[in-house]
Order: sequence, then structure tokens, then C-alpha cells
Amino acid sequence: MMERREFLRRAVAGAGAVAFGGGLSGAAAGQQAVERRNERPGMTYARLGRTNLMVSRIGHGSLYTNRERIPLLDRLCEGGVNFFDTSHIYGGGRSEDALGEFFGRDGRRKNVFIGTKMDLRAQMKAGEGVYAKAMDYAESSLRRLKTDYVDIMMLHGCTTLIDLVENPEWLRAAEDLKKQGKARFIGFSEHAKPAEVLTRAAACGKYDMAMVAFSLVKSKWGSMGRTDIKSMEPALAAARKADMGVVAIKAAVRAEEILAATSDPKLKKKGFSVHQLCYRYVLGVPGVHAVVCGMTNMTHVEENLKVPAIDLAAGDVERFRDVAAASRACGFCGTCLDACPNGIAVQDILRFHCYWGNGYRSAARAQYAALPPHQKATACRGCGACEDACPMGVPIRLRLREAHHVLA
Repeated sequence: MMERREFLRRAVAGAGAVAFGGGLSGAAAGQQAVERRNERPGMTYARLGRTNLMVSRIGHGSLYTNRERIPLLDRLCEGGVNFFDTSHIYGGGRSEDALGEFFGRDGRRKNVFIGTKMDLRAQMKAGEGVYAKAMDYAESSLRRLKTDYVDIMMLHGCTTLIDLVENPEWLRAAEDLKKQGKARFIGFSEHAKPAEVLTRAAACGKYDMAMVAFSLVKSKWGSMGRTDIKSMEPALAAARKADMGVVAIKAAVRAEEILAATSDPKLKKKGFSVHQLCYRYVLGVPGVHAVVCGMTNMTHVEENLKVPAIDLAAGDVERFRDVAAASRACGFCGTCLDACPNGIAVQDILRFHCYWGNGYRSAARAQYAALPPHQKATACRGCGACEDACPMGVPIRLRLREAHHVLA
């Protein structure tokens, strides 16, 4: 276990080049000392904003990590991945347990950057207990991870209440965790309103980095979709100005549906899957430093280790955008949330349905069951307002019925 005083001493000079434009611009980049861990040939790295952590451009999203998947962690480290993201809610703590078991032995902890997230939405909505729960969650996470600090402590899921990012009790807890040496840097994750939340977080000046949902699917609707390129550009610019690190999540959402919607052979770049190409596409967006990928088998690992080296031409990017626009694939942009007059959790339900389709059936059903009755698919009155607003033309009412059929 690395002592907190050790990481406070660690500062490795020499910024180095950052592939795909993921660092500071101008002279500022050369003036910053960066910290490097587990850098290997074949992987590329970017400075994660003012954290000065040189993170692998591919990170591991540990939603479904457990002890049976520890061999994947070993291979990822061999491939140069040094950023591992988890949360106390992933598998009821099993994800953190697995990372702790692997990185807690043989000095491995010092070779990687670990971020975890805490879910404080219930306390924030109730208006009490935020600080105490945050400190309790931090201690529990550190215990499971078998470490006395995490590199990044994040507020999980600022989706439903955008003002969560400025909750004073959470921010007080975050500062105290930093002062106590239990968290080096502070961030948040966001699934539905990344442009709005990232802009607000950058302005508040309290956050070192952010994990935001950002995918190819919504690349054509700047005024509607919340995670498309046009709506994200100002937010990413604000994050760069504040020197915040940005990690993309959900970057290959609905990849199979995008591919199924086209017969264009050029989309199928020889030797690469559509998931790889989607990840590489998002890595090319200015201001995105890394992409976190969920990997549950060795095939996923081997594919994703190759992503940063993919040569994606400008013509390929334009082609992907056109194909995505024609795919009618839900990208979880959240437009339907504001359109629904009944307050149904449309985006969440479709996301749970996606989890179910990818084989995570128990988790998907559990998350659906946790929704209050008025937010479930059965509350739909069939008005079609969600479909009128959807930038992708998704048959949402049909999808809600399908989701409820398998998840209820």
C-alpha cells in the first residue's frame, strides 16, 4: 500500500508530447510537471488537465469488474493502461474489491491511477447527510481498494439535478478528503447533460476533471442532443480554459446499430471493429483526453488496446457522422427527458434495456426495479411527445414497451 506522503512527493518533470491534442496549448504545457505511470510502447498518453497525470488514452471502466475478471486487469497493465475507474455502487462494491485485490499486492498500486465515484443523490435530494455520507463512502472505498488514497474522487451521476455539482456539503467533503490525503483530485461523472454540467463545473472552479457521456450518435444536432459535438464544443472550450481534464464515457453506444444501418464498406475499416472506430473517433475530439471503455472479456481488451494507434482520416470522420445520423440509434442524449410531460425516465429505461441486451440482465432489472412507479414505462400515456423531440427518430414508445417486457 502506498503511503499518502509518498504520492505527495511524486512529481515527475518533463511534459512531453500529447497525441491527438489532449494537453495544454502554448508555453503553459512546457511549464507543467507531469506524473507518469506504467507507460508502455503502443499506448498513447495525455495530460489530464491540471491534475498533471499522464493518463492512458484508453482507460478501464470497471462497472462489471469482479474477481473473475482480474486477468483482464493484468493484460491491461501489460498494454500500458494506467487509468482505472470504478465506484462503490458497481456490483455492490465487488468492482472496488477486485481492483483492491489486484493492485493491493506486489507494489502494483504505485503504477496506476485509480478513480472512484460516490453516489450522493439520495442525500442531496433529501437536503441532509451529504457530508457525513461522503466521508463514510470514501473510507469504505479506500478499504475495498486496499489503498489509503485514490488519485481521483468523483461525484457520481449529476444527471437529474444539475446543481449537484455545486452542493456545498459535497464540496466541503471533497476539500477535506484532499487535505487528509485520501483524494488527490476531485471530479464528477455525468450521463445526460454533459455540456451544461461541464460548463457549470468549469465556472465554479472546484473540479480538476470530469467524466462525461459523449458519443458519435448525436453528432448532427447541436441544438437538441446534449452530447453531440456542436453542443459540447463550448463546454470543452470552457474546460480547457479552466485546465480541467475530460474523460469520455459511453463513446461506443449503439455501435452495432450504427453499423447495421449502412452497407458502406468503407465504414468497415479493415482490421477494426465499429466499437474501436467509435472510441477512436471520440479520442479525436479536441479537449477529450481519454476514453473509458467497459471491458468484460479478453477480446474487448485486445481490441481496445489498439484504438489509440488507429489512423482515422477526416473523410472517415465525416462518413461516421453521416451513418450515425441515418441509424435511428438511441444515443441517450436526454432530449426525451424534457419532452415527456409525465416525467418518465425514458433515457434511463432505454439505457437499462441496452444493458439487458448486452447480457447484464440482473443488473438491468435491478436498476429498472429501483425506479419509482411514475418514472417506469407503464406510466407512458402514448402521447408521442418524446418521439417528436427525438433527434434520431427513435420509436421510443415501442422501445419503452419492449424494455418493460424484459425488465419488469
